[in-house]
Amino acid sequence: MPPELPPREVGLSNHFALVEVLKQLNRAEAEETGGDGLELGELLYLLQRGSVPTASPEAIDRTLATLVENRMAAALDDPRYAWDRGRIVGRRYAITVEGKAFLAGQLERSGRIG
Repeated sequence: MPPELPPREVGLSNHFALVEVLKQLNRAEAEETGGDGLELGELLYLLQRGSVPTASPEAIDRTLATLVENRMAAALDDPRYAWDRGRIVGRRYAITVEGKAFLAGQLERSGRIG
């Protein structure tokens, strides 16, 4: 069993995951994916291939729940056919105006945007 991280490290890790999820949701919106938003599996795949290779479905599900509870993301439950995916998509997550504002503030604080 891996050693437990100190609370500060856990908090920083959770914060990093929140920001990375918001980045992916923002990117999906900018690319105008059919079906609006990303499903959990799609989001997990993107995170594991990129900035969060150790992401688990449970951890990302908790991150999404936190974002939805804080109105930084919206859960879209209406099944819809997505032409670009060639299938009907289920529950998806999309960034909200509040999420965009939070993300912009985080990126500005880190010096990534001017």
